[in-house]
Amino acid sequence: MKIVRDPIHGYIEIDERILPIVSSPYFQRLRYITQNALAYMVYPGMRHTRFEHSLGVMHLVKEFLKFLNFNKQVDFIDDDYVLLVSLTGLLHDIGHLAFSHTFESAIKVFDEIYGGKVEYLGNKTHVKLGIKIIEEYLAPYIDKVAKGDPVKFIIHVLNEDPKNEEERLGLQLISNFIDADRGDYLLRDSYYAGVSYGFYDVERLKRVLVYVDGKIAILSKAIPIVEQFLLSRMYMFENVYFHSVVGMYNSILSHAISKLISTGLLDLSNPLEITEFKIFSLLDRIDQHFKNAIIYRQGYKRIKRDIVGECFHLIDREELLNLSRETNSKIIYYEFSDTPYREEKEAVYIYDGNKLTQLSRVSNLINAVKELKKAIIVYHVDMEEKVEKYKRILENCKV
Repeated sequence: MKIVRDPIHGYIEIDERILPIVSSPYFQRLRYITQNALAYMVYPGMRHTRFEHSLGVMHLVKEFLKFLNFNKQVDFIDDDYVLLVSLTGLLHDIGHLAFSHTFESAIKVFDEIYGGKVEYLGNKTHVKLGIKIIEEYLAPYIDKVAKGDPVKFIIHVLNEDPKNEEERLGLQLISNFIDADRGDYLLRDSYYAGVSYGFYDVERLKRVLVYVDGKIAILSKAIPIVEQFLLSRMYMFENVYFHSVVGMYNSILSHAISKLISTGLLDLSNPLEITEFKIFSLLDRIDQHFKNAIIYRQGYKRIKRDIVGECFHLIDREELLNLSRETNSKIIYYEFSDTPYREEKEAVYIYDGNKLTQLSRVSNLINAVKELKKAIIVYHVDMEEKVEKYKRILENCKV
């Protein structure tokens, strides 16, 4: 096996059967896709990539399975299964394009502002591309890793469409309210941002996981670790991911990418060739205000009052989108939205030794977790007069 030194998890072991996949161009390209796009404009250390995050998710999947306590014997858990689920974790972000989720936002902007016809699936856009990469390019490698039909297993899990208990457990480990994906990015993003919001006791969490009646649950004595994890995620969104200046630069970037697509300078027919280096190199060929903002952090401001609560009803979103079109994206409307925890199709379960209970029934604290939603108005200094109207509206809006 190969051993990688990681600042978050210590040593990460890569099984020799997975090494050809890690060494493939399709995975190596993740070295050039930043985890949080232009968040480094505010938090200079946040230049880490999807490459190390994917390794971290693979590692945590193995750790969770290592410590997971089963209330009864589960006969499908063996070394091959652990390898297969950890490989699924490794590949969960294989479809991300340049600047991660900001590229997905750019596709939405391309549709809304430039009248484009590219399929937009929100934050799942990269999942569909990832499945395409797995089916068309990585399948020969994956077939050598495990018995049966490992490609189908991985696709079912990534599609969140499990067909049996093995796939359902794999899905819970990789995509749940408490999972290996969130488990890694909270710790990793906090570390590189230089903040403590996302830190939680990962070693404790590993040791209080149980598998009961087809569900991963947390021992009742460890409710505080669940609360800590979910609150950590909420605080990271409030303070880092949804930082207004982070959002400002990512919104400018999404409009710049959309401009590149609309002018034909960026060809979406071969997404594997879309790297951040390529986008940076193309900025000189479109309007200079994009380059000045993205490279030199110059030219754009934001209205200091964020749009929250009742203020949303006072702002005409369509009017602002029209202004984006008319001003060549010198005025931008940008929304943030996330729900840290909501019990609908999914829930975190607590196990007291006899029965499973949804977290909301035993935690008063977690019931206070709310939907996070706000918006900002970004503008170029040339557009000061055009945004005065919105400044006055927001100054007079009582939150």
